[in-house]
This record gives sequence, C-alpha cells and structure tokens, in this order.
Amino acid sequence: MARVSIITPSFNRADIIHETAESIFRQTHQDWEWVIVDDGSTDNSWELLESYAERDTRVKIFKRDRDPKGAAVCRNIAVERATGKYVIFLDTDDLLASFCLEQRVRIAEEEQSADVIIFPMIMFKDKPDDLKLLWNIDKEADDIERILMGDAVCQGTGTIWKRDQFLAIGAWRQDLAVWQDVELHLRTMLTGVKYKKRMDLVPDIFIRISEVSLSRTGFHSIAKWKSRVFVLEQTMSLTQQKGIFTRYIKGLRHVAIDLLISAANSGFFEEGLHLLNKLEGEQLFQRFEASWLKRYFSQRKWKLYKLPWIENFIRERVRGFDSGYDITLNKVTYNQAIQF
Repeated sequence: MARVSIITPSFNRADIIHETAESIFRQTHQDWEWVIVDDGSTDNSWELLESYAERDTRVKIFKRDRDPKGAAVCRNIAVERATGKYVIFLDTDDLLASFCLEQRVRIAEEEQSADVIIFPMIMFKDKPDDLKLLWNIDKEADDIERILMGDAVCQGTGTIWKRDQFLAIGAWRQDLAVWQDVELHLRTMLTGVKYKKRMDLVPDIFIRISEVSLSRTGFHSIAKWKSRVFVLEQTMSLTQQKGIFTRYIKGLRHVAIDLLISAANSGFFEEGLHLLNKLEGEQLFQRFEASWLKRYFSQRKWKLYKLPWIENFIRERVRGFDSGYDITLNKVTYNQAIQF
C-alpha cells in the first residue's frame, strides 16, 4: 500500500501531544511518515518532538522558517516536505484509531477517481469513548449549503488527499485568521476538485473538544471578522462564475447576516456599513432589510436583534445548530472504532 504523510502543526501542546504520538506509533499500516512543523513553541514541545524523531526515523520535525505565524503555514510547509502519495492532517490534540491509516489508504487506492475523500469522526473530551458523539454525518442536503449554514460535512482532519492535487489547488490559505477549513472545503467543492464521502465506514479519528481553542479565542476580533468576510466574498464570486449563485442564496445570506450581527456586537460599524454597501444588489437582502441595516450601522446601534427578522434568524440558527450527532453505530462497530 502507498505511503501516507501525517501533517501536524505544533504549538505549545507538550501536555497532551504524547497521546497523539502514541496513536500514530500504534498504526497497523506501517508505510507512513509524520511530518511536524513547530510554530515557535515556548514550552518543551520541541524536546518532545526530538525524542519522537530519535525513537522512529519516520518522524520528521521542522521549525517554521517563513511568515506568517500560524497552523496553516506550518501545514503547508509540512506538505511541501512530505514524500507520501497521500496526506492527512492531524492536530496535536487529536487521536488516530489504530486502523485509521490502513482504512484511509485502502479506500484512497480503491477510489482513484477521487482527489480527496471524507471520513466520519468521533468527538471526545478526555477519553475516546466519553462523549459518544459523531463529529459529522451524511445528509441529503447539498454539501456546500451545509457548510454555509454552519453544518459542515467535514473539517481538515476528516480527509485524505492526494498530495499532488492538494498542492495544485493552492493548499491552505495562509492569510486567514480563522475559517481556514471552511475556505478550503468551499474552494475544493466549487473549483471542480473530485471528492467522495465515505460516511459508511467506521469512524477512525477522534477530535478533542477543548475548553481552550486557538481558532475560537478572539473569534470576534477584527482580523477574524475580515477573514470570514473574505470567505463570503470569495464564495459569492465562485458561485457567480459557475452560474449557481441563486442556488446558494440562503446559505450566503446566513453568512452575511451572521457577519453583520458580529460587526454590530463588536462595534465594527464602519466595516459593517462597508460590507453592506458591497453586498447591495446581490439579492441577499430585501430592500427594506438593507435600509434598516444601513440605518442601524449609520447610527452605531448594536442591538440588531431588535429587528424582528434578525430575531427570527437568530432563533432559527440556534434551533438548527448541530453540536454533535449521537453515535448510531452498533456495539461491535463502536468497540472497533475506539480501539487503539
């Protein structure tokens, strides 16, 4: 079977990275390499990485050697230096089931027409079986619409890529402060990259739910808000180019309203008004809605929820939010999934 490169950005996770490392060393598929790029850790992460490299020559460690700082840059550096036919992305707090690489490489070899394949994953907090929640499931809904509505079908860890194809589409965007996964998968689906979902398989990666998340910390900062705006505008452009813009108006409207609520709550009134002006004529808002929004932003009012249609939007968003799906696997399959 083909070699797979495990791609990991590392930053100050010395307290738990040993769990991730042991899950890799237990893999039933042996033709792997673990390519880790440290992002300037200030704890003893680098010493731990050196110990893993001494323990197994398949572990290759590097320090980030270019700007900007961030996980996306570290992942891109790692992919560039990887030698595997396939790549998977694994953060320093997540875990692989012992059969993960074997299952993913086997399916990738069987599904040669696909450039990227999506797999099911399980969420956990302290131990792999403590939450019994699936991170993702398949639905009849359109995958792009699901992402726009905040119900993504996958995140970076849930895929296996052909390395060459991943580099060909431009890899991770390094200038985004948040939503790197969202941008990558929307770009993937809207630019003709061939992908396949295999949600029928046993979940093979465990995603840790942490009280402290680098991506969520400062989520409403201006830098992260502007990154979300970029993703909205890029997605609008791509759907317009493909002639499918009207198909995704509901999802795009959802993102736009969420951004405007965030702007008002955070005091980004000028930025919010600028976004409104750019969206004018894009069919995302009715005329009376746009008029009221402009009035609120011009008068620097942050309580958008007082607008009845915004209140309805917030209520519908909360009602439709998925924080995890109950495990529906039978006992034998579930026991198989949590084996290390």
